Amino acid sequence: MWRALELARCGQPYVSPNPMVGAVIVRDGDIVGEGYHEEFGGPHAEVNALKRAGDAARGATMYVTLEPCCETYAGKKTPPCVPGIVAAGLKRVVVAVEDPHRNVSGKGIKAMADAGIDVVVGECREEAHELNGAYFSLVERGRPLVTAKWAMTLDGKIATRTGDARWISGEAARKEVHYDRGCSGAIVVGVCTVLRDNPQLTARGGVGRQPLRVVIDRDARIPLDSTLVREAGKSPVFIYADENAPADRLAKLEDAGVYVILLPRHGKYLHWMELLHDLGDRGVNSVIVEGGGGIFATAFRERAIDRVKVFIAPKIVGGERATTPVEGPGVPDMARAVTFDHVRTRTLGADVVIEGRVVYPSDTSASPSGHWQGYGGA
Repeated sequence: MWRALELARCGQPYVSPNPMVGAVIVRDGDIVGEGYHEEFGGPHAEVNALKRAGDAARGATMYVTLEPCCETYAGKKTPPCVPGIVAAGLKRVVVAVEDPHRNVSGKGIKAMADAGIDVVVGECREEAHELNGAYFSLVERGRPLVTAKWAMTLDGKIATRTGDARWISGEAARKEVHYDRGCSGAIVVGVCTVLRDNPQLTARGGVGRQPLRVVIDRDARIPLDSTLVREAGKSPVFIYADENAPADRLAKLEDAGVYVILLPRHGKYLHWMELLHDLGDRGVNSVIVEGGGGIFATAFRERAIDRVKVFIAPKIVGGERATTPVEGPGVPDMARAVTFDHVRTRTLGADVVIEGRVVYPSDTSASPSGHWQGYGGA
């Protein structure tokens, strides 16, 4: 199953919004066939593994990271896998985790069992679920999995007091950022990041596909001569704006090829969950939020962030006015801090990378100071 999980990850830049799946066929202790889902719309992992195994699949065991599909349904681009598994004469199928999709969940396992195949479920379940966190998020919650990503100095700054942020991290880290973008459905920033950095928000390096480029811009302040607007025709740019944003600005953005989505303003802000569910309705299953500090603050306040990935560079810039990753009022005490589990730390060139899954505090009550509204999400 570890090999099947390793194979599954090979498809990460190309299969979204489908899940990553790997399959390994073993007979008499030897691997006789293996495969993974290589691209969206292409053959599934089970089909590729069976093709490579050929007649050696008869009487063998298949290890597969996600429950095989068993029926055709609207929107499905490939034939179901279970009939091929049955026809190949497999004796045993070990499934890491059930598929949550309503047209698959439990049905594939039952169909194989009804055909006389010995089915075992749960080997490396947690790892398989973690691998396809984006797929599970879209199917089960109707919204993408959200990762907050930033690079900062050793003293916790994402820019100097003059706003200079290029480059904090090293070349290896920047290369990984572009790989991550190529594996993501959308990159989200606030308009202040656009005003300050004029970013492209593209994946460069030839891996994966270009993500949807998203700007949260309540009042449609994004400059018409910004790179994002000028190059909107090359890959989609979405602007999420307030319903009452200036109509003439919105019209000019649409004329430039930008997709404008209007959401109601709640107090000072647009609601993250409304934005994320809109992206989910469009088939986006993973999002990387790249700032700035105000955007991160509201996203954490609404519990919209699921994971973090932070690049820490061995640099010190100092400065009271130098920018920090998460702004806003902040928590009043450590008991209310956002924490993390499944934390992984590694080096990448001279930088340190910390990744983890967000754990929000259980105490969401108002602070006695009156400044803390709680990470409850309105």
